[in-house]
Amino acid sequence: MQVQRATDCAIRILHYLHHYTPRGDVPTAHIIAQAVGISYPFFSKIANQLKRKGLVASVQGRNGGYRLAKSAREISVYDVILAMEEDLKINRCCHAAGKQCGRSAKGCTIRAYYREIREMLVDALSGKYITDFAIVWH
Repeated sequence: MQVQRATDCAIRILHYLHHYTPRGDVPTAHIIAQAVGISYPFFSKIANQLKRKGLVASVQGRNGGYRLAKSAREISVYDVILAMEEDLKINRCCHAAGKQCGRSAKGCTIRAYYREIREMLVDALSGKYITDFAIVWH
């Protein structure tokens, strides 16, 4: 499993907003993109996805920008993965009811092992929240 770059950046964006939102600041897209180290267009793409999934909100107007749509204590890493990637994929045989595999999915111990690993990953990622990271923002 490899987390997409956009997902990694989304976690960093949410953490950045967590750091600034409690102070009442509403950083602009340009400020967030610069802080996270990504281009403005890439930030916009990620922010739009996070907005559609209810994790961030945009504030319009002269002092507009972005803020968290809910508490960072409620946003797990798994929530971000689901928002950005739609699902956690370990192996293609575990998806689409095993139609990617020419073998019978029933009784396949390899498929069962992949599912077990996926469940462990989901548990670990569901138990890690945006507030659990220590990133120093300048």
